Amino acid sequence: MQSRSLGKTGLTVSTLGFGCGNVGGLIIRGTPAERERAVARAMELGVNYFDTAPSYGDGESERNLGQVLKALKARVQVGTKFRLDPHDLHEIPGRSPARSTRA
Repeated sequence: MQSRSLGKTGLTVSTLGFGCGNVGGLIIRGTPAERERAVARAMELGVNYFDTAPSYGDGESERNLGQVLKALKARVQVGTKFRLDPHDLHEIPGRSPARSTRA
């Protein structure tokens, strides 16, 4: 499996990622044994990047993937996404860790 740098993060990820969404649905609807077998096989083949989101199966993807990765004691990269509503966009600079202050 080929790998690449992920932007300027210093992380190295496989060129192929494992999608945990509804299209295949395994991580959402598969049995725990099926999920574990699929993730373990992907890792054997060199996949170290797993893509998920809270909207995949109403959170089931993130929960189930977390259980599998814990069971396998996996050290992989997980990408997840979230949505900001237009009225939240003005708050992004104020939530930056570089701009936060401690009380």
